[in-house]
Amino acid sequence: MSKKGTKRKTSAKKKQDSNALKPVLALVAILGIIGLAFYFGTKYDSLIKKSAQQPPQPTAVPDKPEEGSNALGETTPSPTQAPLQKEDVTLTLYFPGPNADSVVPEQRLVQVSKDEKLEEVIFYQLQKGPMNSGSGPIIPEGTKLLSIKTKDGICTLDLSSEFVDNNPGGSAFEGLLIYSVVNSLTELPQVKKVQFLINGKKREIYTHMAFNEPFERNESFIGAPGTSSEAIEETLRKLGENTLKALRDKDMEWLSSIVHPDKKLRFSPYTFVDMETSLAFSAEEIKTLMNSHKVYTWGSYDGIGDPIRLTFREYIDAFVYDKDFLNAEEVGYNRYIAQGNTINNIFEVYPDGKLLEYYFSGFDPKYEGMDWESLKLVFEEKDGTWYLVLIAHDQWTI
Repeated sequence: MSKKGTKRKTSAKKKQDSNALKPVLALVAILGIIGLAFYFGTKYDSLIKKSAQQPPQPTAVPDKPEEGSNALGETTPSPTQAPLQKEDVTLTLYFPGPNADSVVPEQRLVQVSKDEKLEEVIFYQLQKGPMNSGSGPIIPEGTKLLSIKTKDGICTLDLSSEFVDNNPGGSAFEGLLIYSVVNSLTELPQVKKVQFLINGKKREIYTHMAFNEPFERNESFIGAPGTSSEAIEETLRKLGENTLKALRDKDMEWLSSIVHPDKKLRFSPYTFVDMETSLAFSAEEIKTLMNSHKVYTWGSYDGIGDPIRLTFREYIDAFVYDKDFLNAEEVGYNRYIAQGNTINNIFEVYPDGKLLEYYFSGFDPKYEGMDWESLKLVFEEKDGTWYLVLIAHDQWTI
C-alpha cells in the first residue's frame, strides 16, 4: 500500500474517533452545568434562610450628619440652638447706698448655666446696676471684661481701660466702685481677694487709691439698706419706673428678675383682685409668655360679663401698658388716686405691699373724666429685696 493510501486511512480513522467523542463531551458539559446550577441554588436558599433568621442590621450612617438633620435625614434642632440647662442662683451684690458713703447689699436671683463662671456673672450683674435703688450703674460706662479667673483664693479681674478712663472722679467714688466689685466677688467662698488688671497689666494708682495689690473684703464699708420710709419710697419709685419701661418695651427678661419668688406675679384686669379668676405666673413663665400663642381666661369684662380671653401679649396691650404710663399725669405712692364703683381690695389681699399708681384723669373732654385710667403696681419685700407681686388695671366701671 502506498504512503498516500496509508495517510488517507489514518485521517479517516481520526475523524471517526472525533465524531464518536462529541456526544460524550456534550453529555459531560451538560452534567457540569446541572451540577453548578444545583450548587449555587443550594447556596442561595441557604443565604435566604440565614437572612430570614437574623434581625435586620442598622443602616450605615455618616459619622457626622448634616447640620439641621439627624442620621436618617429628619430635621432636628442644631446643637448650637439646644437650650442650656440652667439653675437659679441667688447672688448678693453691693451697690452705693443712698448717701454714697457705703455699699449696701442687694439680693438678686439669676439663672446660670453650668459652663458659666459665677465671677463673670457677678461682674455683668454689677454692670446692669441696682434694681432697688435710685442710683445708676456703678461700673464706668464702656468697661469691657477681658478675662476673669480665680486661683489660690485670688480673683484676677482684667478690665479694659474704660474702667479707669471713664471714672467720674473723686476718691469717694473710687471707694464705692472698688468695694462694690470686691465685696460682691468675695461673697463667693472661693474668692478671698480681688486683683485688678487694666489691659492685662497692674496699675500703680487708680486715680487716688493704690491699685496694684489685691483688695480684701471690707466689711466696714458695708452699710444697711435704706429702711427709712423716705428711702423705701425712693427705691420703689425708681423700681416702678424701670418696671414700666420693661412693660413698654416688652422686656420680659428684666421683668422676670423682679417677680416675687414665692407669690409669683398676679395680673388683675380691674382693681378688685379676684384670687379665684386672676392669673399669676412665675419668673420662669414670664420669660416666655410674650411669644406664646396660648389663650388664657383673665376674668370677665365689666358690664357685659363675657370672659376676657386673650394671649399674654394681647392682655399686656389691652389691660397693662395700653397708655403711656411712664408719662402719667400723677403718680401716687401707697395711696389710691382714682376711685370708681369697683371695690378696691388691694391692701386686703396684699397687706404688706407697697402701692404705686400711675393715673390719667381722662383723654376725651366729651366724657368729662369718665374715661380716666390708671395702672397699679404692688411690691413686697423679701430678705431685703423688693419684688413685684401685682399688676392691676383700673378704670371707670359700670
